[in-house]
Amino acid sequence: MGATEGEILIDDKPLNRNTLKSWRDRIGYVQQEVYIIDSSVAENVAFGLKGGEIDLEKLEKALKQASLWDFVQTLPDSVHTLIGERGTKLSGGQRQRVGIARALYAGADILLFDEATSALDTKTEEEITESIRSLADGNLTLIIIAHRKTTLKYCSRIIRVANGRISGEIKYEEIF
Repeated sequence: MGATEGEILIDDKPLNRNTLKSWRDRIGYVQQEVYIIDSSVAENVAFGLKGGEIDLEKLEKALKQASLWDFVQTLPDSVHTLIGERGTKLSGGQRQRVGIARALYAGADILLFDEATSALDTKTEEEITESIRSLADGNLTLIIIAHRKTTLKYCSRIIRVANGRISGEIKYEEIF
């Protein structure tokens, strides 16, 4: 049974049919398995956006924020290097960073990480967690869904969900 009355406010403005699209445009989603097309780094970061040419300045900013810029500079054709079907020429951590850069390039100021580090080895998870921490230092809101305790170490608030219900806010030290 859904809600039958009330309203949702975001920054004191009602969320309704007229504001829903603009609200959704602000949210970037980084999932466990980032979708990568058989194309260049640039085309993968700008993937799904309407409009013609890729804004190289915006692309560079997104890649730097996602801690991927230095790596991309080592590639033979920089941002124009083909990265293979499903990103076969990238590591798992680099694919996750492409997903982060994609959300940032699209203009998201709220990033939702859905088990974004669960398929990574410990070292790569630490690198991605550090990238996430550096993003949190800016004007972004990060929402992280995770089972791994280490993924949450930089979170300012941790909400435990159990059996489909919010069971309360906890401190990092209280996890598990």
